Amino acid sequence: MQMEKKIKFGRWEAVTLTINLICTKIFLYFNRLTVEDAGNAGWLMAVFICAVVAVLYSVQIWLYKIFEGKDILDIAEIAGGKVLKAITGFALGGLLFLLAAITMRKFSEDIKTVSLPTSPLSYVMVFFMAGIVIAGFLGVESIVRHSAIVIPVVVAGYIVILLGIMPKIDVTNLFPIFGTGVKNVLLKGFYRTSIFAELLVLFMLPPFLGGYEDVKNIGYVSVGLCSFFLITGSLVYILVFPYPSSLEPFLPVFNMARLIGLGRFFQRIESLFVFIWVMSALMYLSAVFFFATYTVSKAAGLKYIRPMIIPFAIIVFSIAFLPPDLVSVIKIESGFVNTWGWVVTFVFISLIFLWARIAKRGRRENRGK
Repeated sequence: MQMEKKIKFGRWEAVTLTINLICTKIFLYFNRLTVEDAGNAGWLMAVFICAVVAVLYSVQIWLYKIFEGKDILDIAEIAGGKVLKAITGFALGGLLFLLAAITMRKFSEDIKTVSLPTSPLSYVMVFFMAGIVIAGFLGVESIVRHSAIVIPVVVAGYIVILLGIMPKIDVTNLFPIFGTGVKNVLLKGFYRTSIFAELLVLFMLPPFLGGYEDVKNIGYVSVGLCSFFLITGSLVYILVFPYPSSLEPFLPVFNMARLIGLGRFFQRIESLFVFIWVMSALMYLSAVFFFATYTVSKAAGLKYIRPMIIPFAIIVFSIAFLPPDLVSVIKIESGFVNTWGWVVTFVFISLIFLWARIAKRGRRENRGK
């Protein structure tokens, strides 16, 4: 794919893409993570996380306003030339590659545990590798078009699981209402805004979208819908599993799905979970891998990205095998990515916007003299 080739897609495709990038964590760990941090108040922590992200995004989109049509790398070049553009591209691309490697390893480990217990881990991961390589060669347009079709199916399946588990809920599980304390809800909730780390992809999309209003509206709709799914998912999980037994389940949504049974005709709903889970995983990995490759290639000044797809895929595959076991992967994800990801997505990108605004104003004043 030529870097300069003009590809356009609409708001719906961008919204579904962003929703999946953020909400995939619901299938992996988000519901249990909120309980680990805040106990019965995990759902309140989810509310706080989403409210803080909405405020941070509002600041970012205001800073972005004068750079209509430009992505984060173009803006970094305005702020600090090609050096800052390269630093930004490698920093953001590196984070996305790390997210792709960690998520691929976790999904593969989970699928091996749930469906393929005797299969080698490398065998499971090869299927994900094939998916992201094929998606990379097909390009961003294919990824977002498929996202617009697949993600509504994933959302519908997730809603079916939430509705099916309703007979199992117990309102008393919400008490004590503040769980392990307000301090944990607020302090740990602020760090967990890193759950929205993939929101940085939104600022790589402007060249593929319309004007500033499109980017702004896509962001607000995405944050709003993601907030709804994250909060309801956490709330229903807490209502179903009392604390502290809610700390135990492996794959929270999968365990909720296993509890669903309506008579003799609606059982084993976890098979639906595995189906939507794999679709969501493939879409997530394809998108994150493509934008990581695109960002690093553009930062390096490459004209084409296709020659970089297979080498980068091999790198991601290799990084995914570095942690010795699943526990180590979870520690890296929880202790690093989900604790400090907000620094890159919200602080680093906002500082670049601010720096570029100052640089642009200074150049305009110099021309006026």
